[in-house]
Amino acid sequence: MPEKNFITAAQSGDSDAFAQLVQRHSSDAYRTAFMVLRDREDVEDVVQEAFLTCYRKINTFRMDSSFKTWLYRIVINLCYDRMRKRGREREAFQKVSFNMKTGYGDMSAIEKRIDLKDMISTLNTEYRTTLTLYYGMDFSVKKVAEVLDIPVGTVKSRLNSARNLLKERLERGHEYAL
Repeated sequence: MPEKNFITAAQSGDSDAFAQLVQRHSSDAYRTAFMVLRDREDVEDVVQEAFLTCYRKINTFRMDSSFKTWLYRIVINLCYDRMRKRGREREAFQKVSFNMKTGYGDMSAIEKRIDLKDMISTLNTEYRTTLTLYYGMDFSVKKVAEVLDIPVGTVKSRLNSARNLLKERLERGHEYAL
């Protein structure tokens, strides 16, 4: 059954249809939250809360975007809330690690000399989140823009700025001063 049918049925109060949406998207929601929080208990809480939010607000979903994009936006926002509430933003993002695709040469050789995740953890929240969604989740620029609810140009700008900062820091060595 097409996803749109499940959404329409869930909006009409069909809990089985909503359960199908949860089943289709739970692993992606978990993976997204884990890329941000890196703490299994926090991730499980956030994902559960995200689906509860979706269930409560399914009638407000207008299908302007995909259900997945709507869910990701909720997950990301709940992750931010969780980090702010616990005052652990820096700690959580220091744990973020992913394989970054760049035009700056062989990353495996660079990773042998530095700890890339520590370097990424020094970037501001907007850059870290944009990099995580783009490289870690393999989202397109357009999808990152939808999830973060920002213009495509802003995503491109953040990616470019983050890459330039990382390149600059790679060239300087281990100097991560902000």
